Amino acid sequence: RVYEDLQDFDASGALFTEILEEYNQTHNPMNIVLFEDALDHATRIHRVLRMTNGHALLVGVGGSGKQSLTRLAAFAAGCEVFEIQLCRGYDETSFKEDLKILYNKLGIENKSIVFLFSEGHVVEEGFLELVNNMLTTGQVPALFPDDEKEAIIGNVRDEVIKSGINPNKENCWNYFIKKASSNLHIVLSMSPVGEVLRTRCRNFPGLVNGTVIDWFLPWPIQALEAVASTFLGGENALIPDTHRENLIQHIVLVHQAVITSSTKFHTMLRRLNYVTPKNYLDFVTTFLRLLEEKDNSVLNQCNRLEVGLSKLIEASKQIDELKAKLEVQKIAVSAKTTSCNELLKEIEQREEVTKLKQKEAVKKEC
Repeated sequence: RVYEDLQDFDASGALFTEILEEYNQTHNPMNIVLFEDALDHATRIHRVLRMTNGHALLVGVGGSGKQSLTRLAAFAAGCEVFEIQLCRGYDETSFKEDLKILYNKLGIENKSIVFLFSEGHVVEEGFLELVNNMLTTGQVPALFPDDEKEAIIGNVRDEVIKSGINPNKENCWNYFIKKASSNLHIVLSMSPVGEVLRTRCRNFPGLVNGTVIDWFLPWPIQALEAVASTFLGGENALIPDTHRENLIQHIVLVHQAVITSSTKFHTMLRRLNYVTPKNYLDFVTTFLRLLEEKDNSVLNQCNRLEVGLSKLIEASKQIDELKAKLEVQKIAVSAKTTSCNELLKEIEQREEVTKLKQKEAVKKEC
């Protein structure tokens, strides 16, 4: 195999960015920020997967990117990722059934597969004993019953003959195990928190002796800034460009302050508060969610204000129209009032004339 020196992280970053874009087109998209530490881990995992019988033990707190970078490195190495799917009642028998499927893909279908096994998959400690056997011997003892074993031997017999090996049962089975072992790459994703990992490494030495250990240390400031810059990048119109850099620095400062306070908390009270990259990602995403919620709230208030103002303007126009009508009606009422007053005067005059005539009529009768 020819190795080419990419000189710096910029070149390797551009290459892995293209690989990530290609991965996202054919798999569930992964939102990964490829800062320098992430590229370092990705290239290291990729190198392990390209080795024969290359296995890795990734040690880091939750949210460090162990599983995401493993999927990316496996895709770059041309390997398929295999994971067990936990369900209610999942036990060692179920785990062995999944391992049968895995070994059939490895030895019969001749696929290069990365078996990604995380701490969350350890439902029973017996699972680790099986994984320990896979790391040390390349197989799980008594995994296949005799009838399934005979079927596998029948499937690989032609390949054994083509390889010039005597096609007896033992040679066929050893050929199958060797082929499966060469196609298998186990990546263990474990957390260093507590005494669990230390105990498991003592009980199952293959976890250490049969793997390349890659420690995922806390993210440096450069990584924190890169992640914040990606999430709060120029595509986010809610953040003004004049405040973007200050906001990124503030988010990093808050995260660093929490780490410092947690250290003091442990020194004073002997109690641990773990600040993980997952907490940082949650912090950034929560900020973006609150920013969007507040923006929607302000927009709703603005819309309500606009609706209220439009109603007031409409009411003002209607009042002006009513005032104009009232002025016209006032003139008409004034004219009619004048005519009514004149009519009343005329009626009063006629009444006086009538009264006088009545008096004169009374006098004549007398």
